[in-house]
Amino acid sequence: MLLYLSDDYLLGIMFWLIAGGVGFWLLLRLRGQWRGQPKRLNWVHAGLSAWMALALLTSIELYFALVYDASDSFNMTNVSKKWFKLHVEPQQHALKFSEREGVVFRDDREYPKKLAADQRHIVFFGDSFTFAQGVSEVRDRFSNRVRAAIEPESQGKILVSNLADAGKDLHWNERVMELLFANGHRVDTAVYVLCLNDIETFHERHQTYYQDLNWPTFFLFRDTYFFNWVYFRVRQATLPQVRGYFADMAEYYSGEPWQRMSQKLDRVQQLCKANGTDFRVVVFPFLHNLGPDYPFHAAHQKIVEYCRSRNIPVLDLEPELTPFASQGLTANRFDAHPNELAHRVAAEGVLKNLLRDFTPHGNP
Repeated sequence: MLLYLSDDYLLGIMFWLIAGGVGFWLLLRLRGQWRGQPKRLNWVHAGLSAWMALALLTSIELYFALVYDASDSFNMTNVSKKWFKLHVEPQQHALKFSEREGVVFRDDREYPKKLAADQRHIVFFGDSFTFAQGVSEVRDRFSNRVRAAIEPESQGKILVSNLADAGKDLHWNERVMELLFANGHRVDTAVYVLCLNDIETFHERHQTYYQDLNWPTFFLFRDTYFFNWVYFRVRQATLPQVRGYFADMAEYYSGEPWQRMSQKLDRVQQLCKANGTDFRVVVFPFLHNLGPDYPFHAAHQKIVEYCRSRNIPVLDLEPELTPFASQGLTANRFDAHPNELAHRVAAEGVLKNLLRDFTPHGNP
């Protein structure tokens, strides 16, 4: 259970707890010895007050290290990395293309490398939204819900896979498709799940974006859980580029970044067509600000119009998810990725509107 804690952390916290216990014992002993000496007792009481404050902070640190279990949007905190160790790493598999190239993916089964002639293979590609960051059980992910609806109904004639990965972009997904095709892996339908921030890598501003958050070097902020968590909360709240992150995304869809991204989508469609693969797109909205004043309607419209102009089947999930916005659709307060409810609604939308040719009765 504690394997995610490093040896250095365990040794450090054990030393701190022992030192705290010894310090408390010494303070109590001094209080007994100096009874009736007000000036000396004042120092002891000040020491006890400091000890209680440190004990409270230590308790909070241990809670974050041992109990608190949540991811965060940028996956920079040690708490979020712990979440990945607990909920993602046990579900990871490797798909090797050669000694040097391969992908690691998250699923509850291996990737099907060989298919029968009468089988069809649907593969989802994308980033952390498709990967299901913030969702502890991979069976609750929308692609797995789609699988649970389609595969039994087709009696194994249709297989559904997911090769998405957190923190990846359209460039990476294109490369994965190239490797699949080059190594003889059949993909009959490729579904690219487009998260609106996929456009960020098509603007130079974001090449150093995460470096600006400044990784801590002081051990108290670098190696702990609570203090590390507070450090990144403060950094993200005070950096102008973080506060303006979503405004930047909306701006990109009316400028050159969208031109670059649409050209890349053209190349991905051509790659799929050249390999006999049907290419489809799902558009995931930003979930934390859905509603009447949702600022990305124009971006959604632009993507949908682009896909229709290229005869790419497309599903915009914003109309599907907006009616559920009041119920909460994000993983937690600090992680804007879709939660289990959002994945369920997304699966229903995909089955009814994007993959209805695979199952007329699908319902996750």
